[in-house]
Amino acid sequence: APSTCGSTGRSRSRTRRTIEITSYAEVVLAPAISDTLHPSFSKLFVQTEVLEQPPVILATRRPRSAEEQPPWMFHLMAVHGADSLDVSYETDRSAFIGRGRTVAAPRAMTEAGRLSGSEGSVLDPIVAIRHRVTLDPQQTATIDIVSGMADTREAALVLVGKYQDRRLADRVFDLAWT
Repeated sequence: APSTCGSTGRSRSRTRRTIEITSYAEVVLAPAISDTLHPSFSKLFVQTEVLEQPPVILATRRPRSAEEQPPWMFHLMAVHGADSLDVSYETDRSAFIGRGRTVAAPRAMTEAGRLSGSEGSVLDPIVAIRHRVTLDPQQTATIDIVSGMADTREAALVLVGKYQDRRLADRVFDLAWT
């Protein structure tokens, strides 16, 4: 089942506003015991991929043997009811947080602009998506952030397609409340 987060907001301003919305999650893709015993080693096998259309980050583990079928993770941010001027991505935790900083005050949140767009094999994988959104006075917009798992890349992309649809996403959020 996907992990979902949704938020609806209204601009109360009398002028047009441009805001940046950024998601962030750390990627493990390993059994909890493996991550607990050897977190750095476990993260070395994660491979990330950024897709522009639809805007999503995919992550999987490189298999350790020919028999292993690693799962696929997807992370997306869908903007409904507003214009998204720019989308950028980050999959490298050190680039997002910055040297000498912590997740309490990461560089990516104190410096406006695009995320680096890194992908592939990184030492400490994350998934972060940033949208620049413009809101007119009194305009309402909904932002859906969805992370989920699938057995294959193709199955993950099918789920991504479903969760880009606003009606289906609204239904998922309704079910999550119950």
